[in-house]
Amino acid sequence: MKQEPAKTAELPGNVILTAHAEFLQHALQELRRLEQALRFVEILAPGSALCQVPEAPRFMHLVAETRPIFTRHLAPVQAVSPLTNTESDLETLAVTLAGLPTFSMLERGQRFAVQTRMAQNEEGGTKRAYSSGRINQLLAAAIAEETGAVEEIKRPQIVVSLLCTQDRAYIGISLARDNLSAWPGGMRHFAQTSEQISRAEFKLLEALEVFGVTLPERGRALDLGAAPGGWTRLLLEAGLRVVAVDPAKLDPRLFRHPGLTHFRSYAEHYLEVETPGKRPQIFDVITNDMRMDAREAARLLTKMRGRLHPDGFILSTLKLPHETASIDPLRNLREALSLLSRSFDIVQARQLFHNRQEVTVLAARPRPQEI
Repeated sequence: MKQEPAKTAELPGNVILTAHAEFLQHALQELRRLEQALRFVEILAPGSALCQVPEAPRFMHLVAETRPIFTRHLAPVQAVSPLTNTESDLETLAVTLAGLPTFSMLERGQRFAVQTRMAQNEEGGTKRAYSSGRINQLLAAAIAEETGAVEEIKRPQIVVSLLCTQDRAYIGISLARDNLSAWPGGMRHFAQTSEQISRAEFKLLEALEVFGVTLPERGRALDLGAAPGGWTRLLLEAGLRVVAVDPAKLDPRLFRHPGLTHFRSYAEHYLEVETPGKRPQIFDVITNDMRMDAREAARLLTKMRGRLHPDGFILSTLKLPHETASIDPLRNLREALSLLSRSFDIVQARQLFHNRQEVTVLAARPRPQEI
């Protein structure tokens, strides 16, 4: 980065939003409610759209404060650099980056991360001459040498974002807190472990991280739709005693934990059997990942209100249908959230990276009104 920076056109009103490809239009709709002047420009990759807004920094900060459901990640576009798919691209990217007015954000001691995504078209495109990891490594080393900023991948204060298509790179620098996610494109990856029971564990891990909640180290948890037991395993390992409700079998490894009770039936039956003539168990955490229509799941959870500790919380996925000419998944979600809100405070709802055709919701018991 010692050479003269290339002249770059400032694009302060351009942003890239990332969402699940099937929910991209819903993400655009929720952002237009915040900024009516938002204009869709083009799809850069499946689930990634280039948009124009009057003031990108103000817009990104507003969105971060609002915590949208379907928008996973935002990144500013302050320059567009041509790519030739040769080694010379790496030097071009470094020079372009150094020419950004926002490059001054990278001061000595600031924690930063370079996040590069390589977009593929539907045909897959030609083989790249370099990887996203190589771009990250080279640019991070150059930034650290030039500015004295410190690379910190997991907890950056400043993020350098690049989205590389086949023929151009979209580049921007922003505060990490305004990107909605500390991970490139909101794509949070977890390492697989030998103890892992199912992919669904990643959904719970991501929800806890995104919503900023921690499982209590003791107490009781009710896990609805538990089989094969991924969420149950995480609850048990946190130190909770768990009632796992599901008619299907659980992974046999779970029964090593003395704190597990498997109620081998449906959640509706659990309520019928446990409630009459008995003092219901109170749970510190209620989780739900049942394969059930979002509205039916919400109705069932409202019946659990008296079983949730006043300081407890609910983490639930809400399954949505695929959109058709006659089916609107957003309507299902609105109705489900409306049902839940009659008994609980909706703390946050988010379509997570590890969600599929679903949204994850964090809910809690309403606090008594202060006099």
